[in-house]
Amino acid sequence: MTRDELALLFDPLQHADVECDGFSRVVYSILTERGHRPIIKAGELTIRGANVRPHLWVEVYGWTIDYQARRWLGHEPWVPHGVFRAPETEAIYEGAAIEAKVIPEPVRRLMMMSYAERAP
Repeated sequence: MTRDELALLFDPLQHADVECDGFSRVVYSILTERGHRPIIKAGELTIRGANVRPHLWVEVYGWTIDYQARRWLGHEPWVPHGVFRAPETEAIYEGAAIEAKVIPEPVRRLMMMSYAERAP
């Protein structure tokens, strides 16, 4: 998948009131249901001396999917957000793959409800 295809799927969800673990599991579930093989990683994100741990993100086809880093590290332009190639950023992602199960769509809808209620 291209960056644009991934962003098209997940940009609309970026304001949901879920943290990195919930968001990563939703991303994993959507991609897995569509026949892709994403990996959820858990570990630490460090950028410019600031870090967040524990932190979860998704990797697929060489892309990193992380919409929650700015929640903890600020909305600075150097803090990665969305779909990107981690080596092309200043961020250092260190972690290991974790086991994950697909979250059923009705449960995902409940998880994202806070966003849906605010949407116009």
